[in-house]
Amino acid sequence: MGQYDFTYEVPANFQQVLIRFMQQNGNANIAKTMHTCKLDYNDVGLAYYAGLRGDNWNKRALDFIIEGSEKNIAELRRYKDSLENAIQTMLRPNTTGFLIRNIDFIISDDEYIPELPQNEGEKFEILAQDIYDALGKGEPVLVLDRLHTYSTRFLRNLCQKHNIPIENNGDYYPLHSLVGTLAKYYKENGIFESEFVEQAVKMSISTFEKYNGVRNNQSYAHDNDVLNKNEATYVVSVVAATLNLLNEIEN
Repeated sequence: MGQYDFTYEVPANFQQVLIRFMQQNGNANIAKTMHTCKLDYNDVGLAYYAGLRGDNWNKRALDFIIEGSEKNIAELRRYKDSLENAIQTMLRPNTTGFLIRNIDFIISDDEYIPELPQNEGEKFEILAQDIYDALGKGEPVLVLDRLHTYSTRFLRNLCQKHNIPIENNGDYYPLHSLVGTLAKYYKENGIFESEFVEQAVKMSISTFEKYNGVRNNQSYAHDNDVLNKNEATYVVSVVAATLNLLNEIEN
């Protein structure tokens, strides 16, 4: 490859790559916000004619568009410089030939998208991005199976953190059993600060038991007649809220 031979290809799965880079370089809050936003870009031609100066021979300029809720867009505007620097770095301009020219922000009119607890690890990131992508497209039914997998990994990690068994003779415990053992652990160790939260966690045992049924019988995990959109949205919201509650208890 010569000095000015560029690929002119944005790295694959660029939003996920960008989020991972920010998580690893002290911008975890921006990364978490980016999970629930949509990122797109437009090629506006040669960088020089697009108004960019400096070492840009034969390079092209990109304008990025980030769409999200009013709250999340306000957060990203506060850290626009850090976001621009991260995008420019991960564009790898000396390989791709792309430079960032601008970021435009759009406040979305989409339905509320619940946030998931932030967890490190590639599998968590892939699952979370799949979930946010489907929710951003208004397809909560597609989330039911992926969120079940995410919940399983999340709850198993919490149990293992406290040396709570997650399986018996090779048979993994279902979601509601994991929540039940966590609730017992929290109570025995004086973790709860209110009877309200203690009761909420206990009630989530039956919630996750019913969620197992939804996933197995009313999602695309199998050849099922799937749940309607309104109820799927409610299921996702309740499960995500419960995971966030457990995450807050842990922190």
